Amino acid sequence: MFPPLPAHPDMAKLPLDRMIFPVDGVDWQMDVVRDEKAQMGITPDRDEYPFGLMIWESALVLGQELAARGRGLAGQRILELGCGVGLPGLIARRLGAEVVQTDHDALALALCRHNADLNGITGINQFVGDWQAWSHPHKYEIIVGADIIYDTAYYAALEYVFRTNLAPGGELLLTDPMRQQTIALFTVMEDAGWTISTANRKVPALTETATGSSTVEVQVVTAWLR
Repeated sequence: MFPPLPAHPDMAKLPLDRMIFPVDGVDWQMDVVRDEKAQMGITPDRDEYPFGLMIWESALVLGQELAARGRGLAGQRILELGCGVGLPGLIARRLGAEVVQTDHDALALALCRHNADLNGITGINQFVGDWQAWSHPHKYEIIVGADIIYDTAYYAALEYVFRTNLAPGGELLLTDPMRQQTIALFTVMEDAGWTISTANRKVPALTETATGSSTVEVQVVTAWLR
């Protein structure tokens, strides 16, 4: 169903740093890009999309939210959209979920595979996917995404992906650093028949913030189709 992706020729060029994230009693080792400028030019689109190989507070919060569900994730089919460096999907897989990770960036998926190997996680499937040319037919009990709702131009396409791939009675779980434009996404989704619940969490900043704050407020969005 998901043929293995080939090794990416540019993996060796990445300026990776190892970070440790304690979640659910596990010290997750994650190789990530910490300086967005250091990766410019590695691939033709890196200047336009430099952020997917970094790790953000939203990804850590999403991983914690999944970890809090414990073995309740066992056997659940989970689709991770815009998976970046892959931490939430790794956590879900360790808890027994059947995880599929997707990203528009094949290099991000290669880094996910690398981080899975680093943490002894196996059995995650992957595919390269474009939300605006989406053809993935499979259904999932849970669809997750960290920091993927920043661009209003993708909102209609994302709602289509959510609706197409969520199994009946399934749940959408997103995290985002409190961007104002997400209100527009909620409007699109509510008009399409979604019920949305939000909660806020303040967490330590992983990188220097524009305001110099040591914390970041992350919004946890849960949604269901009516």
